[in-house]
Amino acid sequence: MPRMAVMRLYFHNHDLASARRLYSTPSPPLPPPDKDTQAARVAAASLPSTAESRRSTLNLKFSEAMDRLQARALTASQTLNDVTGYSAIEAIKADNDRMERSLGEAQERVRSARAAYRTSNTKRAATQREVTTLLARKDMWSPTDLERFTELYRTDHELEGAVAAAQGALTEAETEEQSLNQRLNAGILKRYHEEQIWSDRIRRASTWGTWGLMGMNFVLFVLLQFFAEPWRRKRLVRGVVEHERDVLEGVRTDMEALKADLEIKLEAALRPGKEDMSAPLAAPAAAEEAAAATMRIKVPSPVAQTTWGEFLQDPARWKLAALDLCSERQVDLRMKDATTLVFQGAMAGAAIVGSIALLAAR
Repeated sequence: MPRMAVMRLYFHNHDLASARRLYSTPSPPLPPPDKDTQAARVAAASLPSTAESRRSTLNLKFSEAMDRLQARALTASQTLNDVTGYSAIEAIKADNDRMERSLGEAQERVRSARAAYRTSNTKRAATQREVTTLLARKDMWSPTDLERFTELYRTDHELEGAVAAAQGALTEAETEEQSLNQRLNAGILKRYHEEQIWSDRIRRASTWGTWGLMGMNFVLFVLLQFFAEPWRRKRLVRGVVEHERDVLEGVRTDMEALKADLEIKLEAALRPGKEDMSAPLAAPAAAEEAAAATMRIKVPSPVAQTTWGEFLQDPARWKLAALDLCSERQVDLRMKDATTLVFQGAMAGAAIVGSIALLAAR
């Protein structure tokens, strides 16, 4: 019995599954994407806001930095114009531009008023000619001619008022145009005058700045030549003297050691009773060689060891200095010192030539 119940339950479930497969409606497939939706997505992807959202942080920071730099440059330019007084000239230039546009509009109004005056005058002249023609044959008027004369008389009266109004408008427009033209010419002259004054001020400031730079270069030249250079030369001489003192001490020590060695050798040679002539002769030769070595040491010039005050107060040292400039004395000089001397000479020459040129120009 349990087996039969299980089988019955199995077949029942199988029949239910088959019925569901037979009678169940399959789900419809997803519709294909609409072309309008795709076009909208492509358009949205090309929008500036979408492109802005894709920018990296570094690109955004660089853009912000460039914007700040441009703003500061414009602010600096405006500040420079305010300091130099060019902002007032810019205001005059803006006023001239506005007056120039107003003058163009006024000229257009003058042309329109002149055309209206010419049209009104032409119509009135034609009306007057027709009235004159009718008056010439007044005796032969018909009722139509009488009506035409009345109409022409009324039209002439209206045209007379229109001509007067057009003439007044033309006169007013011409007056406004002349006023704007005079104001524009005055503004242009004022701007030219102010720009001339501004350029003279800038040129004057540039001249004083050039003189200031030349004076500063001259002061630096004097400081280097009469204060820094003697101090550096004195320190260099002091270092050379100390080095020579050390060298002389070493030579003296070597000579004393050589002398002691020679004495020991001489005692050792005389001790067995043999007189060696080479030993006594070697001592003077060594002494002469040591003296020659000491003479080959470069000794600084006595003129370089003096101060400027002592040098200027003693005329005898001037001759020694002049002779020392043309002597065969060897001087140890670094490449940096030689370059400094060349630049100082060039600066001094430029200052002298510039001063001569400015004096000649004045």
